[in-house]
Amino acid sequence: MVLRSLFFILSFVTISSDFSEGPLLSKYLKKSHKVVTKHLGAEIQEIKRVEDRYAERYIINQGAEKLELILAEVAACKLGGCATFAKVSDELASEYFDLLIILDANNKILDLKILDYFSDYGYEVNSKRYLKKFIGKSPCIFENGNDNIDAISGATISSMALEGTLSLLCK
Repeated sequence: MVLRSLFFILSFVTISSDFSEGPLLSKYLKKSHKVVTKHLGAEIQEIKRVEDRYAERYIINQGAEKLELILAEVAACKLGGCATFAKVSDELASEYFDLLIILDANNKILDLKILDYFSDYGYEVNSKRYLKKFIGKSPCIFENGNDNIDAISGATISSMALEGTLSLLCK
């Protein structure tokens, strides 16, 4: 089924010869396609995977327009597990959520969606009203904490994890 969906969606796409689909794109193919085509206003013409240590990155060329699709697994501490995103490590028990980001050619966030949130706590980070605060910002502003976006009440750790992940995506 997934292979059939992939063929249907990518049959209109020029795929780079070095293209390899990552596990998150496989899992969220339909959702990713829907968000990207919403911003392009048309089907995807060309897609290329770019190596990244922290996320799956895909460059999408649509004539003169260029977008970047980023899919990331965000690690957040379990309730009471750690005080900051910087303390998340492989040794600590972490909870995860999957994130989709669309960047424009100027490295500004066009769209930000939490695709799956697996925890019972901190789900408030899914709020559309909260996520809209990130639109138009560059991931680089989250490196130094001068983003003027407060953590959302009830999801402080998840909010910090989201901003920490965005800071890792700064090019």
